[in-house]
Amino acid sequence: LQTRTRYSCHPRLLPPAPVWERPWSLEEIRKGSQSWSLASDSGLLHFLQEFSQQTISRTHEIKKQVDGLISETKATDCRLHNVFNDFLMLSNTQFIENVTRVYLRCRALIVF
Repeated sequence: LQTRTRYSCHPRLLPPAPVWERPWSLEEIRKGSQSWSLASDSGLLHFLQEFSQQTISRTHEIKKQVDGLISETKATDCRLHNVFNDFLMLSNTQFIENVTRVYLRCRALIVF
């Protein structure tokens, strides 16, 4: 503990953490499986906690991305329905214009 305190200003100079205080790599877990110890349990625990935290973080990132996709999909759906409504209004306008032309032609024929 004294050596860590002495080098606390220089993180690169810190001695490596004991095996039971840091997450083990998969290679260390494989190698240590032949002579399992309490330190092995602790290293595995740290590995699993780190893995769990990374998985949870990644899940939250994916959830945010999916929420964004849902929002974009809803906005696209709304724009699509607006286009449908524009086409319906245009077809109604065209119908009214066509009826008006027919009415004016019939009226012109009756007048003559």
